[in-house]
Amino acid sequence: MLGGLVIAVLVVLTVSPRHRAFYLGHLGGGGETVATEGGDAAPAGRAGRARRMARTTVRVTVPTQDAEGRVRVPVADVMPALLPADGVPLGWDLKEFAGGKPDVDLVRADGRVALRLRSESSSFALYRDVVIDPAVQPHLAWSWKVTKLPVDGDARDPQRNDQAIGVYIVFPRWPSPITTSEAIGYVWDSAAPVGTVVALPKAPNVRLVVVASGTHGVGQWHSYERDVVKDYTELFGTAPGRVGKLAVMTDADNTRGIGEALVTDLLFHRR
Repeated sequence: MLGGLVIAVLVVLTVSPRHRAFYLGHLGGGGETVATEGGDAAPAGRAGRARRMARTTVRVTVPTQDAEGRVRVPVADVMPALLPADGVPLGWDLKEFAGGKPDVDLVRADGRVALRLRSESSSFALYRDVVIDPAVQPHLAWSWKVTKLPVDGDARDPQRNDQAIGVYIVFPRWPSPITTSEAIGYVWDSAAPVGTVVALPKAPNVRLVVVASGTHGVGQWHSYERDVVKDYTELFGTAPGRVGKLAVMTDADNTRGIGEALVTDLLFHRR
């Protein structure tokens, strides 16, 4: 399913006017006006939690750099009045690959607002537009907490390639982004050792990099920082182009298990 994720994201890129403009030299700030539904959450408890809908209109924008040259990618463009709040947060899009209904919500955990993703014999991703020039913001930083690993997952085996959480960055290449774009996925794997690099058989332009492995540290927050330029150069043998998409994914369909994790805002920043 991981190959399917990247192919699906690249299909989205081919029909995105925002990215066509971006790759002709526009560096962000674009947006679109959308109607969304939001409101108070019902009383706590998974069985009873639901949104009471109220129509609102907001402007969704691509994250842009601040005065310090950082680009923060928030877990939600508009924060609900009450947490937890079920559903895909504003600013993100959902792609389902296998299994039942995606389990996604915004929660407050350990003093942090986080995006929680749970897959149960299923596979899905949330993705969004970003406009990042790695020459300007070469570093990606994020924090996540895994609460449940797919027991038999192993990125090295295509039949067991499931992970509780992964952060993916896509480098579109025009005019044929589906066949020529590259992607890097930073994953927490159940078995493959840290540092393992996996090229997906069905998506040879994708590389998985294992940044955490096994049960050690499950239930705790962990922070990461990757030099995207360094990683890309080592993985693909050339300097990267611009980043056009960012995705977070949970995947437990191959092993018919459960994966669950939380992730906070992601940050691209200078050296």
